[in-house]
Amino acid sequence: MNFATNIVITGFMGTGKTTVGQILARKLNREFIDMDALIEERARMTIPQIFQRKGEDEFRALERQLIYELALRNGLVIATGGGALVQDEMRQTMIQSGLVVCLNASKADIRQRLAENQHRPLAAGWESLFESRQSAYAQIPYQIMTTGKTPEEIAAEIAALDRGALYVNTPAGGGYPIYIGSGLLDWVAKEAESLGLAKHVAIISNETVAPIYADRLLRTLPRADLITVPDGEAYKNLDTVRAIYDQLLVFGADRSTTLIALGGGVIGDMVGFVAATYMRGIPLVQIPTTLLSMVDSSVGGKVGVDLPQGKNLIGAFKQPRSVIIDTDVLHSLLPLHWRCGMAEVIKHGLIARPSLLDPDLWNLENAEYLVRQAVQVKIDVVEVDPYERGIRAHLNLGHTFGHAIEKVTQYAIPHGEAVAIGIVKAARLSRNLGFIDDALVERILKFNWQLGLPTDIALDPERWYAAMSTDKKWKAGLSRLVVLKNLGEAAVIEGLPKEDICAVL
Repeated sequence: MNFATNIVITGFMGTGKTTVGQILARKLNREFIDMDALIEERARMTIPQIFQRKGEDEFRALERQLIYELALRNGLVIATGGGALVQDEMRQTMIQSGLVVCLNASKADIRQRLAENQHRPLAAGWESLFESRQSAYAQIPYQIMTTGKTPEEIAAEIAALDRGALYVNTPAGGGYPIYIGSGLLDWVAKEAESLGLAKHVAIISNETVAPIYADRLLRTLPRADLITVPDGEAYKNLDTVRAIYDQLLVFGADRSTTLIALGGGVIGDMVGFVAATYMRGIPLVQIPTTLLSMVDSSVGGKVGVDLPQGKNLIGAFKQPRSVIIDTDVLHSLLPLHWRCGMAEVIKHGLIARPSLLDPDLWNLENAEYLVRQAVQVKIDVVEVDPYERGIRAHLNLGHTFGHAIEKVTQYAIPHGEAVAIGIVKAARLSRNLGFIDDALVERILKFNWQLGLPTDIALDPERWYAAMSTDKKWKAGLSRLVVLKNLGEAAVIEGLPKEDICAVL
């Protein structure tokens, strides 16, 4: 007997629920149930006939009865009718019985699909029905945009959720999975088709990472080319982006080409920017290879490049198709890069998840747990605030201080170390403002000492402040800094006087 929870696929008519459900059931060796088909079988008439002879109320009663019945079973893949989970009670019943996923599609796609299938009883006037159901669909835990994806790719995303992959819901009814675990670089080849990597792929990496990991993907993906760029933040600029564009044109990359960002945060940011702008946008897969990029920059869709005046001043929002985190690659990290990644883990612990602040967890043996917990913090924030108009700014704790350190030192200080110093400065500022006490500041200092991260740097305060004032988060010349209100609680403070900020520099 299969005691696995049910997988329930819902969404508006024409989004492919039945087709995807059948593929998924075969993939997982589960029983598939199409609720509409089962209602027709039991009623011995088609759904249009039920509507015509008995009315919609009778159909909804049959639907409710079947929902209660299926919720008591296990291990099913269920495709619901488009209106089955619109009512709160029915939706909650299914959510309690298993994994519920809502499929979405653009209006243009739905219009085309319904034009090919006019027998649906509610197809006439579907646009007003579509609008009326959006608020109910938005309550479904997982949202997958089907536009531009094959049914096999959609089924693979749902299967990933069933295997414990994390998932990021994005604006306009979309989302993407985050695969975390050991051996995923080899797994990519086996799942190339379902991951959308069976067509032309351009792997973009740097001179350090490419010799270690790129060849594995080149050998196993059906149609892959490699573009290698210099390593380091100093090369995260428009000149390097232009060189990538030129190479993509040489390889014949078009709008069906998928870019793979294979590397740390610099590669992820820069390749994401290329994916957002080349031919007005092409698919992107993030494969981060540093702890820092795994827990922070690969998730959330912020991409960009630097200008001489400041970091990430040119950028866009580009959501990846998926993020693939192979924790095995962490074994090849230099100790410096592990420490730099841990600075971001500490930040996540300070602003939202204090359980990450346990030193017993800070080792490679617990890497998957650390990454999963830290990534979940990022997901929780970016789902609420995808475009950084509110609480997403909390993820920048220490970053305004840190970015200025990088700029003033011409990126001689690694990002993670700069952020570690920035967090200490933010903590001292928080204390000076009366939000936290000396004990928490001392605890944060101790975290850095335990990890081998710096706690201060000898910079001229005037130059440091001047560099901070060009930060993109400042508005109309007024400072905007993230502070700690308490352990696990951050806030944005605007318009602090220069002397208050310089006091901690």
